Amino acid sequence: MPDLTVRKLSDIAAVITAVREDQGLRQVDLAERLAFSRDYMIDLESGRANLFATRLLRVLHELGIRVTLTYGNDHAES
Repeated sequence: MPDLTVRKLSDIAAVITAVREDQGLRQVDLAERLAFSRDYMIDLESGRANLFATRLLRVLHELGIRVTLTYGNDHAES
């Protein structure tokens, strides 16, 4: 299972896109599952930062908190 230390929103976006594609899901399929708009998924996967996400990552960095994403084939049941 790959691990990725998150430094910016685009790191999260890349993992979301990769895992979604590995699971054979289209953006619209995932958006429908989550009751999101496809436009939101496009923004999310492009790493388009919003104020909340930008400030959250800055606070975590300033406090020395590391965020690591672990992903692979052992998708938890939802």
